[in-house]
Amino acid sequence: MSQVACGAAAPGRQLVVATLVRDGMLRLGLRAILSTMHIAGEVLHCESWYGVDETLRTSDVDVLFVHESDFILDCEVPADVGGRRPRILLLLSGPDVDEKILSGRCAPDGFLVQGELTADVVEDALQRMDRGEVPMPASLARLLLERAGGAGQLRHRRDIALTARENEVLLLLAEGLSNKQIARRLQISSHGAKRLVASLLLKLGAPNRTSAVVTAIQAGLLKY
Repeated sequence: MSQVACGAAAPGRQLVVATLVRDGMLRLGLRAILSTMHIAGEVLHCESWYGVDETLRTSDVDVLFVHESDFILDCEVPADVGGRRPRILLLLSGPDVDEKILSGRCAPDGFLVQGELTADVVEDALQRMDRGEVPMPASLARLLLERAGGAGQLRHRRDIALTARENEVLLLLAEGLSNKQIARRLQISSHGAKRLVASLLLKLGAPNRTSAVVTAIQAGLLKY
């Protein structure tokens, strides 16, 4: 396992970012981009999933940046040394994503497209993830909508009947809020928020929160 720290201290909110991008040229480019960002206070470059495990055992990691070619379906990302699971930012080769990734137990929390990668795009994605939002390029959102319409799924999924409260929860899920944050925003109990989220995931047929947001976009229940 090779691990390299880069990035200088800067005032303001900073994140610890771990990366797993084994393509040599892409890894060097990403390292150069991240080294210029104030929000990336520390960047840990890992060579394998074993290296990711080692990093999480010794560091508090906010975001795990993974290329789709290095992503493992149904991978189990452990909690870091502080007891938190890092949010996963998946770098896609093109503006499409395998449905198996979206429906897996460890679905990503945000997406970037390799061909659209710039310093501004990466920085915006990290800022959005820090706010609890779900970064998703417009090209990916459009393709998911087109795929759903072409497969005849959009009309079927429009029949999903959500209550007014579930619609509120859906919007908050799209912002990336936790159950506790949803409870505070809606001024309900944590148990009530958990029950509403569970009901929403069940109606959308989604195994996790990220998949629920994507399904809602495909169903026309959310505009992205």
